[in-house]
Amino acid sequence: MSDDAAAAPAEECKCEKGAPKWVVTFGDMMSLLLTFFVLLLSFSTTDIVKYKKMVGSVKEAFGVATVSPTDTVPRGKRVITKQITLPNVFATLVTVRAKATRASKSSSELEMENGADWVRLKLDGDTVFDRGSWTIKPEAADVLAEIATLVREFEGVVAVEGHTDGTGPSQSVFEDGSYLGAYELGMMRAISVTSYLTDVLNVPPRKLAPTSWGDTRPRETNDLEEGRRRNRRVEFEFRTADGDAVRESGGEVIRAR
Repeated sequence: MSDDAAAAPAEECKCEKGAPKWVVTFGDMMSLLLTFFVLLLSFSTTDIVKYKKMVGSVKEAFGVATVSPTDTVPRGKRVITKQITLPNVFATLVTVRAKATRASKSSSELEMENGADWVRLKLDGDTVFDRGSWTIKPEAADVLAEIATLVREFEGVVAVEGHTDGTGPSQSVFEDGSYLGAYELGMMRAISVTSYLTDVLNVPPRKLAPTSWGDTRPRETNDLEEGRRRNRRVEFEFRTADGDAVRESGGEVIRAR
């Protein structure tokens, strides 16, 4: 019996063809680890000092050049060499613009326009004067006091401009219907406001320059009563330099709500 058992053929190993199943799992794990380390490398930052030492070692090993590594951290160049200071007139204009914006939003009698180097306040003429008159109404005291505060803070000349709707004063030195009557009324109103600011509200006279545009710069047509009402106004222009003010196109307009 022992001889028969020894002579029996061995059983064949039933192995599946191809790589073992664990190799696939192992390969996936290695791919994920490689991706993980690549991401870590991409998120890291290069130490300049260590990089220079490494490059120097490589060059020295290959006999390219002798590099003395340095431990000095590179410094950026200083771009700003001195402080920029603005003239007082520009600095005060920024303050005037901010306060004028608040005043125009809180008052229905005021509107504001502003550009890069100017601010213009437009005061409703009927709030300050009766029709054809240049005598200031008592109820205009509050809004004029607010404007006087802005004029005192501004380090420059403020133009006080009188604008009319084409009609002259009730008592004019010119003939009835003359276009010069509109200039006369505009100038009398500008002078009246200037006098009130200097005599009553103690604004330095050197800060004010009254002038008249008559009806040459209307805001709307004089054919309608609403247009004539909007054309009757007194404007205050805060400018950064003496001389004629430059009207910039595209200036921001803030209207009362």
